[in-house]
Amino acid sequence: MRKARSGTPSAAHKTISRRMFCETGIAALSAQLLPGKAFRFAADSAATPSGASGPLTLDELGTGWLDCGMLAQMPSLHNFHEMAACAPDLVGVNFLPGGQLYGDESGPRWPIYYSLPLCGMTIDDRSYESTTCRWFAFQAVRRAQVGDLDVVTTNRLVIEDTVVMWRVKFTNNGVTAKSFHVALTVDPGWKPVNREFIGPGEIRATSDKWKMDYVYRFFDLPQNKTDGQFAEWQVSVAPSESREIRFLMYVVEPGKPGRSGLTSESFETQWDRTKAEWENRWKSAFTPDNDFFSGNAPLLVTDDAAIREIYYRSVLTLLVLLRTNLWSNRTFITSGERPKGVVFYWDTSLFSTLFALLEPKQMKEQIKLFLEQDPHESAVIVFKAERPPSPKHLEVPAGWDLRGYAANDLSIFRLAWSYLVVTQDKEFLREKIADQTVLQRMHVLATNWKKLRLNPSDQLADYGGALNLLECVPTYINQVPSFNSANVWMMRELSEIFDENGDGAEARQLRLEADAMFKAVMTLYEPGKGVWASLHRDGTRVEMRHCYDFATVGRFLAADLPPNVRREMVDFVRRELLMENWMRAQSQLDVAATISDRPDHGPMGAYDAWPAVTVDALCRLGYWNVAVPFLRRTQAAVYEGVYAQAREFYGAKRRERDAPVRIAQRVYGRRSLCRDRPLHAFRVSAETQRRTCAAEC
Repeated sequence: MRKARSGTPSAAHKTISRRMFCETGIAALSAQLLPGKAFRFAADSAATPSGASGPLTLDELGTGWLDCGMLAQMPSLHNFHEMAACAPDLVGVNFLPGGQLYGDESGPRWPIYYSLPLCGMTIDDRSYESTTCRWFAFQAVRRAQVGDLDVVTTNRLVIEDTVVMWRVKFTNNGVTAKSFHVALTVDPGWKPVNREFIGPGEIRATSDKWKMDYVYRFFDLPQNKTDGQFAEWQVSVAPSESREIRFLMYVVEPGKPGRSGLTSESFETQWDRTKAEWENRWKSAFTPDNDFFSGNAPLLVTDDAAIREIYYRSVLTLLVLLRTNLWSNRTFITSGERPKGVVFYWDTSLFSTLFALLEPKQMKEQIKLFLEQDPHESAVIVFKAERPPSPKHLEVPAGWDLRGYAANDLSIFRLAWSYLVVTQDKEFLREKIADQTVLQRMHVLATNWKKLRLNPSDQLADYGGALNLLECVPTYINQVPSFNSANVWMMRELSEIFDENGDGAEARQLRLEADAMFKAVMTLYEPGKGVWASLHRDGTRVEMRHCYDFATVGRFLAADLPPNVRREMVDFVRRELLMENWMRAQSQLDVAATISDRPDHGPMGAYDAWPAVTVDALCRLGYWNVAVPFLRRTQAAVYEGVYAQAREFYGAKRRERDAPVRIAQRVYGRRSLCRDRPLHAFRVSAETQRRTCAAEC
């Protein structure tokens, strides 16, 4: 925390140093394109004209029309409580309030969801797939051409509610009037248990699987009728004119009374409110002293359109993941498709400074909860409606005990460190976490590597197997350079804190241990190659060609690396990882590449944070001339909207530098083979690996 501690606390809220802001990942890296300038918060930019200095609007951050045939994922809907996912047809919406949305398997083309039964629509007894679609933060749009009819369906998810709304618009692009029959069908498996005619019509049914009642309420057009499973219309549209059908679905407890007052007027009110509330919260994200967040994100002042879009899509990603119905009512979950309230420590740490800027109040409360946990126990923590009680005493098992992610010690430490750097809340270090202070818990995290030594004389920690690390890369195990280099950084940063708190002896001891570990980490470097090795428990040294070693060593040890090592590392990344519009997490020449094919950590794509942390490392290593152009090029990969779990290369050119990129399908390919294949199977030459890559489709 050396540089970040200069200046008064009030000054820290007006400008932000490049070092501090870099912790936000891809958003922060965008800001570094203006070297020598401090980046102002919204209050300081209030008098600046809109345009390049102001945030993009939610309409501007919507996508263009996307070819559904080229996508693995249809648009999603978010309302700060729930997520829904559009089906590939024109009206189906996968929705399961309070539950896990994605299924255990994926289909050959579309993901299989856990969902309430979907509705379907036929036009003259025929159903149609969407051919194009658009995503916005506040709505999803699907479209198909049916002869001369242009059919456009728009969905919105009512803010913080369990109501999905539909507008289906039919436009006659022909020269003669069109008359056609439209039926909205209830899946036969629904077994409707009740129907009542209130206004234009209603269908109510019970999902036996999910124990929910769901009610469809239909509006518009006097010709409609409802018979319990079908709502039908005979629609006539003159040339160049349009007709519209509006309806909604809401969820209630089984057998409980339905909602009253759902009129055409209330539909329009909620429709408009959904967009307006999204816009209000988006504006609040950049406004000091707003009435929603306890902080705010900075405005990015730049004329670079690509960097500007990357930055604002990064912040919008956080709002998409924001949930207000958990005990911490400003929780950024890891994924809307996962079980409710799931937060990964690792993922959260990757936007730690932006978190501290935008929502310092609730971040502090969440860090307290994180510090109460055994960091070696699990990869995730689940937020519920009520906060779990705090323990009176913290105990953890003795000895090597890694049961969760290897990243947890670093992740929780980094969250606390970022909070301290941004807020300058030094009193936080003295707050109690059960029977320890925050500072004591940070010391535990920074030195927890000592528990992960298999022998007391080891200078490097053993971070377990594939499931503790990258999950799908079977050779990336045991003594890896990435998290051991993070240990060096944590001990050095903590030594600065101890110095400022008057404990010079502890600070000196931490620095001595950090320097010794740095020397040990350097023994894992492969001279002349720019890559690092993992040291397995049987003594085998396996060369790794993965972005995470580059990103972590470059991020945490850049100042210590000799110039030739920096140059070789950057040459490797440029040569084997950076593609035209995205990157490969793992080189295609890695010895385990052919069976590490998960799109987030394998050779056919990258987790969405890996380009950000890779660019961060490039900048720290002094290679801005490589980092900035690559970052700018990744704008082409966010054409589907905000960031996601991963993006994958696909199609016949997926192994080429200019391979097309899309949001990845949740599929693991040959992942199971990683657990069964002996390690010697991965010790192959680079030439053999090249031949294998060339032979595979």
